[in-house]
Amino acid sequence: MKSLIKKAGPYVTLTVMSGVMIVLNSCNDDILELTPLDRISEVAVFTDEAFLTNYVNGNYRGIRQHFEPDAGGYIGLTDIGTFQDETLQYNSSAIPYREGNLTPDLVEVFTRGIGNGGVFDMWQNSYGFIRRINVFFENTEGNEDLNADRLRVLSGESAFQRAYIYFELLRHFGGVPLLTSSVALDEAEATPVARASYDEVAQFVLDELDRSAQLLAGEDMETGRASQAAALALKARMLMYMASPLNNPSNDVSKWQAAEAAHEAVFVLGFSLHPDHVQVQREPIKTDEVIFGREYTIQNGTESQAFGIAWGYNYDFWPAGFDAQQKQVPTQRFVNMHQMTNGEYPYLDENFTLNPASGHDPQNPFVDRDPRFYFNILYPGAPVNIIDGGRTTERTYEYWEDANPGIPNENPDKVDPINGQDLFDFGRDSRQYWIDGRTPFHWDIQTGYIFNKLLDFTGPRADFQYDYNNVTTFIRLSEMYLNYAEIQIALGNDEEARTYINFIRARPSVNMPPITASGAELVEVYRKERAVELVLEDHRFWDLLRWKAGPGNIDINPVNGLTSVTRDWSNGGQFRFEYGPIVEQREPWPGDFYYLLPIPRDEINRTGIEQNPGYQ
Repeated sequence: MKSLIKKAGPYVTLTVMSGVMIVLNSCNDDILELTPLDRISEVAVFTDEAFLTNYVNGNYRGIRQHFEPDAGGYIGLTDIGTFQDETLQYNSSAIPYREGNLTPDLVEVFTRGIGNGGVFDMWQNSYGFIRRINVFFENTEGNEDLNADRLRVLSGESAFQRAYIYFELLRHFGGVPLLTSSVALDEAEATPVARASYDEVAQFVLDELDRSAQLLAGEDMETGRASQAAALALKARMLMYMASPLNNPSNDVSKWQAAEAAHEAVFVLGFSLHPDHVQVQREPIKTDEVIFGREYTIQNGTESQAFGIAWGYNYDFWPAGFDAQQKQVPTQRFVNMHQMTNGEYPYLDENFTLNPASGHDPQNPFVDRDPRFYFNILYPGAPVNIIDGGRTTERTYEYWEDANPGIPNENPDKVDPINGQDLFDFGRDSRQYWIDGRTPFHWDIQTGYIFNKLLDFTGPRADFQYDYNNVTTFIRLSEMYLNYAEIQIALGNDEEARTYINFIRARPSVNMPPITASGAELVEVYRKERAVELVLEDHRFWDLLRWKAGPGNIDINPVNGLTSVTRDWSNGGQFRFEYGPIVEQREPWPGDFYYLLPIPRDEINRTGIEQNPGYQ
């Protein structure tokens, strides 16, 4: 391939001459079901509507999935989740991150996910897809072989895709090289590149989203595709990030006002909260609330993957007693963020000082909680009705040990009536069950809880031929409402902030009392509400970074959980719970430089671009 290179300001432009061979993906019934085709000539791709549509479909793979890297994304590095050192595939970098020692040599593994036909790190994968999208624009500009209306829609989708990828790069690394042509970063010797500033890249994202919204205006887009609403919603989120403390150290009020106006532009589009918070995360996509989302399919594998095999979050999050890896688990702090149904938090502080107004009983801790608790958390004794071959059963999450190990066979139930499994005085998800060799998985870091929100117990634990019923909600109205509440807090409008938080709490399936907090207390309540509503939707880690709230959160110490759960079968199977620090501890927050990730060393060596401050 020959090229003519021009460079102007932060943008790099390249005119592609000819000779490129493009790898395509095909779609069948689902618009994002991808089946590789043979290599097809560039001329055919960019003159045939079906081929070009499939090319654009394939570029949705460039949008990072919530589960990446590995399983659950970065939730295990926040205050609301923690990960199993032994099972997390990116533990060789996640452990150093937790210890404050992430380096440019480790960041490729830290950000690794599945994409573009294999396993790639965030930086490499993003720029690979940016290049594909740039090829699209270079080869369709002025193209008279395609239907103008169809090309307009595909261009709107492509602008959205490119904006989303640059948004992800921004929140990972800050300012990055801003490429708008098909030049690749590994061609840097012929094409010198430099990092654009955060503001330059952010403005490019906003411009792309404006263009996408204009091109897609009035189009009734299929679920899973970009739309005018998706473009406007991502623009609103981008502006809120720009207004947040990490990127707005002087607290420029005009940035908050711009974010406010952008969210109001989304609100007039007619979206509403779905009445059932559970069904928002289940197929089919609830288009009344979900602005941009994707359903799981066997082909597109939008949920958790292990080296290309897609089976939902089940294998990575299911209880260890079902031979699942249980890679990331909730902390006690997250459990305690869920209020009682009377609107009171169960504890007053991290030291388990009971809130007398809550009515909470630490020995009967799972009753009368916010309804979202039962969706978000699988707790000892919670019902688990599983359809998984020989393991099929209706039981509870049996995370308990025998209170009287010296007295055998106290449990009056000896056999599971559905699958014939032997029952014991200890539970089938307990450490003793593993010690006895009845499951291969029981890991050292156990908080006693499981993330339940995105599990699908209606099918097998791990089967890439099964059509799981969970969905990926990239952007939904509840996030927009919570963003707007945060903006109003920043603008000093507490009453308006409470209104939008209470919209979510008033959802019919939730029906929690309205919040009344103000000032600093409102900030705390808002951040807890955001965690409860949006858990596992790829927000908490990035929220803590943009708030500059690493200390006490990302470096939470101690990490609390259930240190002991026992059942006393001499007393009718009575539970006893003990709370406190679990095994894992975290090192102190290393400093402000840690709010951005390091750029991979290979990229620094190859291109000579500047590394983020604080990294060697």
